[in-house]
Amino acid sequence: MPSLDSFYRLFLVPGMAHCTGGPGAGRFGQLNAPTNAVNASSHNILLALVDWVEGGVAPDTIIGTKGNGWTRRVHCRYPQRSVWKKEKWWWKGKFVCEE
Repeated sequence: MPSLDSFYRLFLVPGMAHCTGGPGAGRFGQLNAPTNAVNASSHNILLALVDWVEGGVAPDTIIGTKGNGWTRRVHCRYPQRSVWKKEKWWWKGKFVCEE
């Protein structure tokens, strides 16, 4: 969808309820953000939007935080999706964007 890229981005957030809540990492600087939230455009939807509109830097990813504030997950611009890439042990790894 390259024709939409200049003004439209879609980020799917697995496990997020309608506006907030749910088991997914769906907090992006909005209501009830964890006290240890990162105040940067990579973690905050409003700041990412300001960077895009005022600075011309469109987001390709946004990092969501779970309610505990420590669990973080990268959410990718559609049509990419966030995939867990494990390392040697199942609990070691990170989320990356893939088509």
